[in-house]
Amino acid sequence: MRFLVSMELLPSDRRELDSLWGIEPLGLRVRALSERLEPHELGRLLIHLNQRRGFKSNRKGESDKEQKGLLQEISDHEAKMRADGSRTLGEYLSSRHVAGVDARGTPMVRVRGLHTRRSMFEDEFETIWTAQVAHHPTMLTDELRDGLRRLIFFQRPIKPPPKWLVGKCELDPAQKRCPRAERPAQRFRLLQEVNNLAIIDRSTGEVRALTEGERKIVVDLLSKKDKATFDDIRKKLGFLESVRFNLEGPEREKLKGHETDCKLAGKNAFGKEWWTLPEATRDKIVEILIEESDLDKTVHRLMTEVSERKMSEETARRIAPLNFPEGYASYGRETIRRLLPHLERGLKMMGNDATDSALHAAGFLRPDQREVKTHDLLPPPPPLTNPIVRQAMYEVRKVVNAIIREYGRPDVIRVELAREAKMSFEQRKQLRFDNADRQRARTVAREEIERLGFKPTGEALERYVLWKEQGEECIYSGRTISPAQLLGGEVHIDHILPRNRSLDNSKMNKVVCFRDANAEKGDRTPREWLESSDPKRYDEVLKRAESLPFGKSRKFGQKEIVLDEFIARQLTDTAYISRACSQYLKCLGASVETQRGQMTADLRRLWGLNKILGNSEDHKDRSDHRHHAVDAVIVALTNKKRLHALANGNIKRIDPPKDGFRDRVAEKIRAIIVSHRVRRKVCGALHEETFYGATQKRASEGRMPPGGETRKWAKGWIEEKAAFVRRKPLSSLTKATDLEKVRDATIRRILEDHLRAKHIDPSSRAKLPKGVFEGENTPTMPSGVPIRKVRMIEESETIQPVSERRSYQNVKSGSNHHIAYYEVVERGRKKWEAVVTTMFDAARQVKPAVPEGGRLVMTLSIGECFAAEDESGVPKFYIVRKMDQRSGRIAYKEHTDARASGELNEDNLVFGASRLMEAKARKVTIDPLGRVRRAND
Repeated sequence: MRFLVSMELLPSDRRELDSLWGIEPLGLRVRALSERLEPHELGRLLIHLNQRRGFKSNRKGESDKEQKGLLQEISDHEAKMRADGSRTLGEYLSSRHVAGVDARGTPMVRVRGLHTRRSMFEDEFETIWTAQVAHHPTMLTDELRDGLRRLIFFQRPIKPPPKWLVGKCELDPAQKRCPRAERPAQRFRLLQEVNNLAIIDRSTGEVRALTEGERKIVVDLLSKKDKATFDDIRKKLGFLESVRFNLEGPEREKLKGHETDCKLAGKNAFGKEWWTLPEATRDKIVEILIEESDLDKTVHRLMTEVSERKMSEETARRIAPLNFPEGYASYGRETIRRLLPHLERGLKMMGNDATDSALHAAGFLRPDQREVKTHDLLPPPPPLTNPIVRQAMYEVRKVVNAIIREYGRPDVIRVELAREAKMSFEQRKQLRFDNADRQRARTVAREEIERLGFKPTGEALERYVLWKEQGEECIYSGRTISPAQLLGGEVHIDHILPRNRSLDNSKMNKVVCFRDANAEKGDRTPREWLESSDPKRYDEVLKRAESLPFGKSRKFGQKEIVLDEFIARQLTDTAYISRACSQYLKCLGASVETQRGQMTADLRRLWGLNKILGNSEDHKDRSDHRHHAVDAVIVALTNKKRLHALANGNIKRIDPPKDGFRDRVAEKIRAIIVSHRVRRKVCGALHEETFYGATQKRASEGRMPPGGETRKWAKGWIEEKAAFVRRKPLSSLTKATDLEKVRDATIRRILEDHLRAKHIDPSSRAKLPKGVFEGENTPTMPSGVPIRKVRMIEESETIQPVSERRSYQNVKSGSNHHIAYYEVVERGRKKWEAVVTTMFDAARQVKPAVPEGGRLVMTLSIGECFAAEDESGVPKFYIVRKMDQRSGRIAYKEHTDARASGELNEDNLVFGASRLMEAKARKVTIDPLGRVRRAND
């Protein structure tokens, strides 16, 4: 706008400028094609073009799916423009604007919010400029046109991520990781999965690798498709439905193919011609498409740098907007090229030596075979792109180094990691849903068991859940199990693979069966028991097992159990997070063992450690953070010798390590002060996304908002202090009483009458019926204009301007950064006052108003610990959960409390300033070893 004023295309006088905004801009855009516009009118037109501009693809900024509907709508408008004979977009929109009018002549056709293309505005700009140059030859120069064109239509291209953000190759740190969309990386992933694929015949339990011919069929299938379901692969190989694959499961129904090639071989790209291009040409095309983010530069490079195939501009523009898989592979380009020939031969990625491992054949070593430089303390962890793993590493470093400083370097480190740590975000989300489902199932089981007159013990709950999973029948005999038989002692829980041979006590190794069937099976697998002696019955058992989860049903056909393999699996977890952590800890020179936790629960129950945290039932209490410390005791004692003892003897006779073990553990666990992670960084939402507008006031009673003197209809509006308005969709109102907050009295009456017409009382606090303000039920003004949004009054003392220049744009503060307590003297008595600093103010480094004469006592942030004395004068330790800006109160929890926020909110645990003073509260810090120190703010 300042540029247009300087070029005399807009007036510098504020009143003249305000009068220009009343001119209909669409009319100006039509007149400019054939009539002379005054310079200020032309400036108003240019402002309107600048405010719209239209859609311009950033190519990689949106997915094909997201753009599809939008681009189709744009194409429809372009087709209608041509059909109407409109010369420009403005002329087309103007014809729509006046095409439909009501009896009063009010426009009824909506022209705002339509999706348009940037090039449509650029073409209109050139057309209007050409027409107006004839009327203003000295003013409208080519230099001015180029400057205005850049100001109006320039869009900053998306920058590629900086190189330092791209991780290093896991096998050769000198290389950066290869983009996942590159063709060698796609081929590498495809071959790696196919080489790991194995066939499981559920009727016999046989597991075998693919033959060379079968492997070639699957590779060829995936090379020409972006994905293939396991059913597709079965059909292609000619297998029966009874055949399953080792990678197949409820959470995985397909294998990814060569996504990049399939995208470029699609009908909207090269089509079948793609498969005829030389490999080098295909690689070069993909390289350009990945590297460039600007559409025009991509087109130019495709036309000039792909020398083997002269590409037309039409083809280049067709393929330039394509999107490919994002992210990076684990290895660099050169590493992948070294590994590919060996994967092509059918070798698995990792094995023992060059005969069965592509890794070794290419000259690399497994992580556990590499020489590790030892340190006295853990150095900073290696750079990792996974934020969950990276955070885990830093927490490990903090705790381990604190232990070393206090007790010296350990000889052995045993690690048991949470399974969530090695999962993706979507997998962790699904795990939470699965855990919630299991919890609901246990709740139902508890209620049903109590209704039947039995005690809902942990074993009874487990029996009930397994019983429901099996369809309420014995898995071995097929006989129906009644609830009385299930809970009355006639039914046993059996381990499919004998527990003393497999050490597998998980739910995936358990079924319920009648006592006589369990006794008959004995210490054998189902296959050992029935395959030779009674094959017909074995087939019936396998058929019933097919309805069970795949991992469980597989065990019914398992041929043999090798105890040493199970023990090795307990002590070695090859998951990425475990490998990364164990490799990191090896730099201390200690023996590092990463193990699974299947035996932890057994030993915890066997040694009586479940109840030391006050839990009345004999199962793990996850509501207390100290249950992790209990598990750590068990993990530290779960060595290979003890696992063999568990496997070879009666588990109930495995004695604790020493006399008084349980009491000693209980004493130490109960004395733990839990250390919590403090959040003092300025991060997260600084304020809510919605803008709030200041309400109109009389000039004599306060400052009037800009332009208020021209809004005659608003002169009588008077609001209380801290009252603001915000626009909300009418469909978002949930109760009739919400209408009380509608700012405009006329609109409010229309909406109330609308509800009465629907037989709804406007004063009712009941929930509004769904759709009462939507679709055919949309209320309208007397002129016929639909009411879709309303301005609502909101009173809040936390709303503040975004900046001094934009006082009309106000926001509500987001999260709070910290709360400060000051001691003041009032009428000879001491008291504490609280002052909250919001994240918004902390980011701007705005200092809060300090009470006059106040002495700072302490500041508290989320996660920080404070000690407060109870009624008997004993200090208790609490953690800050959240803080309220208006009341100055903090919500807290005990340092041991691990319950979810929803449960904690129900307890309403809050401290106000006066109560904190009475409890002699003081801020403390808890180090990684649980030692308490007084904090000095």
